[in-house]
Amino acid sequence: MKRLTQITLDNYSLSRQARIIFNRAYEEITMCILYDVKERFILLLVSKEEYVLFECEISRAEAFRIINTRS
Repeated sequence: MKRLTQITLDNYSLSRQARIIFNRAYEEITMCILYDVKERFILLLVSKEEYVLFECEISRAEAFRIINTRS
């Protein structure tokens, strides 16, 4: 777990060579799941200003569980 407050979402996805496969926006925070070149799933919490607040590597099962959860 890292707190990355100076990196924007665009710069993060370019540096990781990842693409966003899922995002869900709440009031001030957006939750994104990225899939990178090394075939890893990464969960990101992004602020309203597009700064990355939190990153965590998750498994494929966790990623699809989050994607398929209806709210």
